[in-house]
This record gives sequence, C-alpha cells and structure tokens, in this order.
Amino acid sequence: MTHREFEGWRSYGRRVAVATKAGNPDWARLPQAKRIMIDEGGKLFFTGKVCKRGHVSPRNEHCDCTQCHLMRLAERRDAV
Repeated sequence: MTHREFEGWRSYGRRVAVATKAGNPDWARLPQAKRIMIDEGGKLFFTGKVCKRGHVSPRNEHCDCTQCHLMRLAERRDAV
C-alpha cells in the first residue's frame, strides 16, 4: 500500500464508526474513493455510505456494492 493523502478526521472517523458497526473495522483501511483505489491498483474501496438496497460494504471497481454483487450472482446461479 502506498501513502495516500489523509481524508480528514471527520470523514475518517465516520468511516471507522460505520465499518465497526457493520462488523468489519478493517474496511476503514480500504481507500475512500475509486480514484485512490485505481491509483493504488486495488480492487475494493469503502465509502461508508449505504447502497441503494441498504447494504454497508466495500464497493468494487464498477462502484457496485459487494453484497449486491453476491446477491446477483446467487440469483443467476439459482435461476439455472
């Protein structure tokens, strides 16, 4: 991981609180924006915001919530 510009205490504190409440405080270590994730060469970033279906989880390079992505995969698998 490379050095990234600090996002500020307020934003960082909010992301840590949301990640801890969601049950995985390590999510707060992920980049806070897609641009930073791409610069670092990662595959996930964590904004701490709720997706349109109510999940709080990291997002992938397409800005999809990982929980929503897993749900869509399960729907496709079960449809066969």
